[in-house]
Amino acid sequence: MSQELPHKEHHRKPRRHIILTSHPSSHRATKIPLNWGAPTARERGPIVTSVTDYAVRNAIGAHAGSYALYRALAISAGQLNPDHRPDLSNTTPARSIGPFPSWTNPDSIVSLDPWGALVATEFKEYLAQGIDIRPTIAITRAHINMPELSLAISEGRLKADNSILFSNGDVVVTKAAIEPVWYLPGIARRFGTDESKLRQGLFEHTGGMFPELITRHDIDVFLPPIGSITLYMFGDLAAISDESRELAVRVHD
Repeated sequence: MSQELPHKEHHRKPRRHIILTSHPSSHRATKIPLNWGAPTARERGPIVTSVTDYAVRNAIGAHAGSYALYRALAISAGQLNPDHRPDLSNTTPARSIGPFPSWTNPDSIVSLDPWGALVATEFKEYLAQGIDIRPTIAITRAHINMPELSLAISEGRLKADNSILFSNGDVVVTKAAIEPVWYLPGIARRFGTDESKLRQGLFEHTGGMFPELITRHDIDVFLPPIGSITLYMFGDLAAISDESRELAVRVHD
């Protein structure tokens, strides 16, 4: 004589729908095309790596480089809403930089998005539609104190003007934090290799982390999981594009 066991209900948290990027036919990125090197930001198009709507993705990878893993931890721990969107109010650059002719040359800039600091203004129509677009450059003003400048002031080699350089060694700078954005065709040409070989190498040597590098040759842009860089710019920013003027540069990491 058999006895039927009572049915036991299992209460599980609902799982988010996950799309395997190794199967590209189900989510072609055609909604927001990218035209790298276009004369304006809007003609170029925004960089979109949304993980909540694969239909609009036009770049491989995720924003914030290695910090994307911390976002994953926060979401997994229930401490962050997976649909969270940052408030981009008041995120316009503190100082205006560019545009310069190099921004419209697809072989001149290949490892960052020159329009990356202007997301809130140049792509506001997309943002209004609810498309998740993130800045890849943040530009602000800052004061830094460098020991070598303090030494130069004490030895009389530099004189504080109390506008850019102060007597305590503080110096006024424009600071830019830049997230890497790789235009793969341009990267390949820069290193004298075939784009397919580049994609294959990136795929293999990241342990197959980004299958879209192999399956999505229709996507040209890749946000690698590496750290960002920081630039400190001194004095008149107009000198950046003026080859007749000398600039003081401090090589950082």
